[in-house]
Amino acid sequence: MEQKNLIFDFDSTLLKMETIEVLAEITLHDNKNKNIILEEIKNITNLAMSGKMPFSKALKKRISLLDIQTIHIDKTINFLKNELSNSFYETIENFEMYSDNIFIVSGGFKEIIYPILKPYGFNEKNIFANTFLTSKKGALTIDETNALSKDKGKVSIVNNISGYNIIIGDGYTDYELKKFGGAKEFVLFVENIYRKELKDKANYIAKNFNDVFEYINNV
Repeated sequence: MEQKNLIFDFDSTLLKMETIEVLAEITLHDNKNKNIILEEIKNITNLAMSGKMPFSKALKKRISLLDIQTIHIDKTINFLKNELSNSFYETIENFEMYSDNIFIVSGGFKEIIYPILKPYGFNEKNIFANTFLTSKKGALTIDETNALSKDKGKVSIVNNISGYNIIIGDGYTDYELKKFGGAKEFVLFVENIYRKELKDKANYIAKNFNDVFEYINNV
C-alpha cells in the first residue's frame, strides 16, 4: 500500500469546539449585540459544516461580523490550549507514532492552531490553514490568496499530499476530500458533534481517537 497519511480537521475534531465561535465570544465581549451576532455566527457555521452554504461565503460572512485585533488572537489561544478533545490526551502516543505522516488541514487560522498544537510535537510544515492579514486600521482580515479561504480549498491542498490519505473530521468539507479524490477514506469523528447527515458518507464513524487509531491500524 502507498504511504498512509492521517489528515485531521481541527475544529470540533482535535479541538472540542469551533475556534471561530470562541474568537467571536472574545472579540464581542463588550458589544451590546453580542448574543445576536454569536447566534448568527453559530448558524452560519452549522450551514457550512452541513454542506448547505459554500465554505468561502460562510468564512467571509462570519469574519465580517467581527473586528478582530491581535489581542483577541492571543486570548483565544490562551483559552483553547486546554480545550483539545478529551480522547486526544489519551492517545498522544499514537499521534507521536504517526507524527511524520500526520497533517492538519483546516478552514481555521494557523495563527491560532499552531501555537495550540506545537507543545505536542506537531510539525508546522504539515499544518495547512487560513491566515490573517492586517488592515491599515490594524484589524485582522482573511488572506484571500490562501487556497483554504476558497470553496474546496481543502481538496486543493490534499490533492498535493501523495500517499494513501485518510481524512478524520466532523464536517462536510472533510467529506469533500473523499468525494473529490483527495482522500481514499473519510472517518467521521463524532466525539464532539455528530452531524447525522454525514453518517452514510463515511467509511467509518469514530466515537473518539481510540476508535480512530484502532481503525487506522487495520486499514
